[in-house]
Amino acid sequence: MSDQEETTHRGAKTHKGKRILESREPKLVEGPKQTLFIRGPKTSLSVRQLAHEWHMLKRDFSITYNKNHEIQPFEDTKPLETFCERSQCSMFCFVSNSKKRPDNLIIGRTFDKKVLDMIELHLKEFKSQEEFAASVEIPMHARPLIIFNGEVFGFNSNHMKLHNLLTDFFYENVPISDIKSSDINLIISITATDDSTLAITILQKQIQEDGIKIQEIGPRSIFEIRRTKWAEDDLFKKACRQPKPKAKPHEKNVVYDEIGDKRGKVFVQQQDLSTLALKKRKKLRKGDQKLKARIQSSEQNVEANDE
Repeated sequence: MSDQEETTHRGAKTHKGKRILESREPKLVEGPKQTLFIRGPKTSLSVRQLAHEWHMLKRDFSITYNKNHEIQPFEDTKPLETFCERSQCSMFCFVSNSKKRPDNLIIGRTFDKKVLDMIELHLKEFKSQEEFAASVEIPMHARPLIIFNGEVFGFNSNHMKLHNLLTDFFYENVPISDIKSSDINLIISITATDDSTLAITILQKQIQEDGIKIQEIGPRSIFEIRRTKWAEDDLFKKACRQPKPKAKPHEKNVVYDEIGDKRGKVFVQQQDLSTLALKKRKKLRKGDQKLKARIQSSEQNVEANDE
């Protein structure tokens, strides 16, 4: 069976398999979104390097495939959906290179194991992290600050959808609480100068003696928008719908003290002692028989003496 053939779903035969299947089921509160980096039939050095550096940027929540695959996402989405389902990834970044579409990159996401939307970009200019003098290693678990520059993100319908897609791609749905400005070290700047040009640059905050300085660390990429495939309004609303949490049943006769310990009252019905089954003791029963035989023998002796 080839990798592109549709997999058949079977029931779990072990407890471990059951736990794995339960972890893949939809949840009320979803965890971080995983991203799959996958290559097409042919790739160029620039798109491979860009995919690798984006993977290192998202390495906590991303998976990369280093082999080439015969996939054409805009013609047939089933192979890509199969790989995303196997890897448990809801986002994908597909890179390829051909004579008709050189330095091609496709960013998209899935919903209900189907491709929801995606956009095709042409990598026009690229500068890797190695070409920046101030390039430093990005720390683990670094949450980026995403900045969108350009008026088209406010009124152009395609760019508004692109704004939502790129936010999902770089934000990864990671919950953040009590964030401080001092904890923000990574900045992703996304700029749209017109309807067809898009630039994505990575910057980092560096603390120096003379103050805080924002410096570009790469990669820097400039794209030209090619093809798009956006979800229908009804399907997109369904994907964004958040179910209401189930209300917990009220616990009767349960209180919590000042320390937080749980205390409750338990009501037990009165037990009928007349039907109480007790264990019969064999020793007592044998003793009674011996005592009865001794009494009978003594009575017989008394009668014999009287005669």
